[in-house]
Amino acid sequence: MVLAERNTRHRASTEAVLGFAWDAEAFRADDVIAALGVTRSTTLAALDTLIEVGLIRELPSAGAEEGYRMGRPARRFELNDGAGVVVGLDAGNRRFRAIVADLSGRALAEEHLDVRGFHDAAEVPYPDRDPEERRVAAFAVIDAALSRAGVARGAVVGVGVAVPAPVDAEGFSPMHPRGFWQYMNADLQAALAVEFPGVRVENDAALAAVAERGLGEAQGCDDFVAMLVGRRLGSGVYLDGRLIRGARGGVGELEGLAYVADVGGTWGMGDLAEKWARERLESGLIPTGHPWGSPMPSAEELLAQASLSDPVTRPLLEELGLRLGRICSVVARFYDPARIVVCGAVAGALGEVIAIARAEVRRSAELPPPEIVTSRLGGDVVSLGAVLAARERARGLVSPLLSDRQARGPEDDSARSS
Repeated sequence: MVLAERNTRHRASTEAVLGFAWDAEAFRADDVIAALGVTRSTTLAALDTLIEVGLIRELPSAGAEEGYRMGRPARRFELNDGAGVVVGLDAGNRRFRAIVADLSGRALAEEHLDVRGFHDAAEVPYPDRDPEERRVAAFAVIDAALSRAGVARGAVVGVGVAVPAPVDAEGFSPMHPRGFWQYMNADLQAALAVEFPGVRVENDAALAAVAERGLGEAQGCDDFVAMLVGRRLGSGVYLDGRLIRGARGGVGELEGLAYVADVGGTWGMGDLAEKWARERLESGLIPTGHPWGSPMPSAEELLAQASLSDPVTRPLLEELGLRLGRICSVVARFYDPARIVVCGAVAGALGEVIAIARAEVRRSAELPPPEIVTSRLGGDVVSLGAVLAARERARGLVSPLLSDRQARGPEDDSARSS
C-alpha cells in the first residue's frame, strides 16, 4: 500500500512538472519548485523520469556567464519538443487542412485537400453523399502532412479536429434535419482514434476561441466570445476561463439569430458581401472601371476594396456594420463577455464595419458593452486552434504513452507506424 501511494504521488508530481515545462522555455529546478511548491527531491525525481522517457532534455550548464563563480552550476532543462508530434485538422465543408507541429506547437508541415461538401450555403446535400468520404479524406490529408514533415503515424501523440457542426464533450454531433452536422463530423473521433492517441474533435468556432485565448486577442481574458464571420456565423464561448459547449455542443451556434429582426439567420459577412455585390453587378449598379466590376472579386477582396468614402461600397459597409452590431448586442446580452473577437479570413478587412458595430452596441447596451476587436490570426485561426487542442490533449497522455512505446521496443512501434 505504501509503495502504491508513493508511485501515485510520483506520477502526479511528474505530470505537474511536465505541465510546467510544457509551455516554459529553458528552466531550472528552482523555477519548478517556486511555481509548484514541491520539494527539490520530488522535482529532481520527476525531471529524471521525464528525461528517461525522452520528454525533457538537460541543457549544458550555464556556468560563469550566468553568475556561478564557485560550486556546481544549476542544472537547466527544457521540453524535448522532438519527442513526438501533434496534428491539427481543420475539416471544413469543402477543404481539409492538416498541420503537423512539434510538441512546442511549432508547425513542421501542412497539407490541403479539397473535398465534396454540401452544394451550397443552403446545406443541400449531394444525393450520393457518404460519410466515409470524409473519414478517408481525414486520413489522407493527415498522412500527406506527416509525410511532408518526415514523420510516421507512430510519432503522433495528439490530434485536434475542427468541424463546422456543434460538438459535445465526447466528440459527437447531434442529428441535423438535412444531415449537415452528422456529415461534417462523420464520427471522426472514433475513426481517427483507431490509429492515433489523444483525438479531440471540437466545433470550428470553439477552436477559433482556443486559438484566440492561446495566441490571439483573448490572452488573459476569461470571458470572451470568438466569432467566425466568413461564410457562416459561429462563435466559441469562454466563460470563467472555460470553454462552454452545452449538452449537445450547441452553445455558440447562433441559430437563435433566425428570430432577430434585420438579421434573420447565420449568414456570414463574406457571404453577404458576395450576394450584395453580385445583385448590384447584375442590376448594372456597379460603374464601369470600378474594382467590383466583372469578374467579381472574392469576398476578402470585395471587403478589402470597400470604403465608406466610396459611394458604391458605402451602403454595404453600413449594412454589414449595423447587422454585426445587432449580432454582437444579442451575444452580449446572452453571455455578458468582456470581449468579442471577430475572427476568420475576412476579419482583417472589416475595420470600418467593426467601427460601426461598436457604435451600435454602445447605443443599445444596458450593461457595460463588451470590447469588440479584430483577430490577428486571419484565416489560420481554426487550424491554429486545432493544433493547440491537440497539444492540450497530448499533455496528459504523452508521458505514459512514450513509456509504453519504450517498453514495446522500436520494432513494435515501427509496425504500428507503417
